[in-house]
Amino acid sequence: MTDLAFTTTAPQPARRAADLSAVFYREYALLARNRVNLILGLTPTLVYLLLVNTSLGNVVGEITYRGVTLPFAVFLLPMVLAMSVVSASGTTGMALFQEEMSGVSTQIWSWPLRRSRFLLGKVLAGVSLVLVQSLLALVVAVFLIDYGFSPSHWLGLLFALLLAALAFNGLYLAAAILIRDYRTFMVLTSISVPVLVFSAPSLSTTAQLPLVLQWISVINPVTYAVNAMRDTVVLGLGQAWLSLTVLAVLAVLANGLAGRALLRRTRDL
Repeated sequence: MTDLAFTTTAPQPARRAADLSAVFYREYALLARNRVNLILGLTPTLVYLLLVNTSLGNVVGEITYRGVTLPFAVFLLPMVLAMSVVSASGTTGMALFQEEMSGVSTQIWSWPLRRSRFLLGKVLAGVSLVLVQSLLALVVAVFLIDYGFSPSHWLGLLFALLLAALAFNGLYLAAAILIRDYRTFMVLTSISVPVLVFSAPSLSTTAQLPLVLQWISVINPVTYAVNAMRDTVVLGLGQAWLSLTVLAVLAVLANGLAGRALLRRTRDL
């Protein structure tokens, strides 16, 4: 009689890095292949860059900011980038509603996927898409206008842009998780973009705003995004530390809130 031999194999550990890359690829494909979202994110930026910059630039000419006289095109650039970040961040939250309405959310959570990996992949994909759209606008601006910034100022601008993308992507992601109705979120994003941008010192300095808008600008996150980028390109990174710190704190709080809200929402699926 033949003896039977049995061997055992230790279970293979879950490939967490592969999980994260798969989530990132899926989220990025979901966002990048939606042409409507891309158009909605890019159109306001290009309109302000090509039309408002040209028309107002001829009218205003130069503007004094913190003791430095600037061409209006240089003064307006942070506002254009901030609008790009806010618009693109609003569109990234829509992917959550698309997943739930199509039943994909239930299928995702039927797999042993860590919520932290899912959230991290979603945040990274959203932030990268926001940055790509904003950098595209920046490339167009550089081809049209000679800004003359030093390399250190360009690097500082990109750093401020990254913090702004993290902060606003986290804010809109948290809003998309907390709000259950898709139409409510659509109305919120449509209204919040112009309100946030134009109640901040985007087209003028803070001192030139009406008194009520000056008060509102203090609690408006776009104020700190615009000031961080503007101070960086005009005065240098060291002069923008206050606005950069506010953006960093906001990014941590917003993404932390989004993570906690996601945990609660997935328990109900």
